[in-house]
Amino acid sequence: MSILVLNNSYKNLDKISFILSGSKSISHRALVINYLQKNNLSIKNLSNSQDTYVFSRALDSSNHIIDLKQSGTAMRFLLSLFALEKNNISFTGDNFLFKRPISELIYALKKLGAKIESNSSGILISKKIDFSTNKIDLSSNHTSQYISSLLLIAPYFPKGLELIFNQNMYSNPYIDMTVSMMKNCGAILSVNKNKIIVKPVKYNSFISLIESDWTSASYLIAAFLFSKFKSMDIKSLFSNSIQGDIMVLDFFALFGVSATFKNDTLILKKNKDDAIPQKIEWDFRNNPDLFPTFLIVCFALGVELVASGVKNLIYKESNRIECLKKELLKFNCKLFVKSSDCVFIKSNHSHISDQVISIDTHNDHRIALSFSILSVIGYKLKVNNMEVISKSYPNFTTDLTKFGVIIN
Repeated sequence: MSILVLNNSYKNLDKISFILSGSKSISHRALVINYLQKNNLSIKNLSNSQDTYVFSRALDSSNHIIDLKQSGTAMRFLLSLFALEKNNISFTGDNFLFKRPISELIYALKKLGAKIESNSSGILISKKIDFSTNKIDLSSNHTSQYISSLLLIAPYFPKGLELIFNQNMYSNPYIDMTVSMMKNCGAILSVNKNKIIVKPVKYNSFISLIESDWTSASYLIAAFLFSKFKSMDIKSLFSNSIQGDIMVLDFFALFGVSATFKNDTLILKKNKDDAIPQKIEWDFRNNPDLFPTFLIVCFALGVELVASGVKNLIYKESNRIECLKKELLKFNCKLFVKSSDCVFIKSNHSHISDQVISIDTHNDHRIALSFSILSVIGYKLKVNNMEVISKSYPNFTTDLTKFGVIIN
């Protein structure tokens, strides 16, 4: 349990600076690409998240039982990677992990010749891929990580891979990220509408540097918006980023936050003259991890948010829609479910309570991170299981104190 209280006597309000850890998404793809080339060199600015630690440790392990903790990304990427190379590997993890969608990826790997069994407590790869086919149809799939998982190992297929996917899939920018990284490392592949063809040409170069994480940056930018600071710098964020979540800048521009780049440093400033919008309509299909942050910002500033493209949020570390709905009620804010893919809030936020509000994180790092930001505008919060933030942003509480928040 952590108590978060703002120290209003905080004096230095001109400028604040941060250095963020590397992108979790890029780190995991880099680890796979380097592993397939038998490269053990360290990667600069690798994500310091627990997910990446679990991922990296699994790659280094000689055990036949791999504990994936709570990492869905590790489960999906390592399932394909180990099905390519290893027999008799078992995945274990937290109870909720194996309730998350995985069946379509297992189906695809079985079609490639692997023998895989799964249940509510784990997954067993009893036989690796024998390349029974090089054509996979995932057009009914709505999870980009299945696509990326197969693409990353495809250069090592004797006949390459022809993969058909759903163009209306959620999180498409993550497929673009995978394709870009593969090409930069020597893979030959082409994308034509709903088909990706990967040639049997192995990687020939390594990844040695990871750009910082834009999803993590969203929490800092929200805190900056709520704070009295005039300027904020975040290092190792690139203007030509391959991360789809760079569009976080478009959202905060609506609130008068301007962004420039200098020497791979993001520089943010506020324009107090910009009017705050009364209503925002936003499609989160390609950026689902940003939804909790944007929701909290709109609540705090009294902005109506209509959010579409949120259907897959029920499959995250928690049923994120229901859990956010429950926690917002503690602030007298209602989240309405319009359909399975659209929700909205009509925020009537008018004053900040003097009472300590208890936040249940539901064992979900994004809920812990997003609600904690409210401490910057003066809410007194008791956050249960704050440690869950280690999954993606373990240094967040330290960074939050730079805004004047006292954490006990």
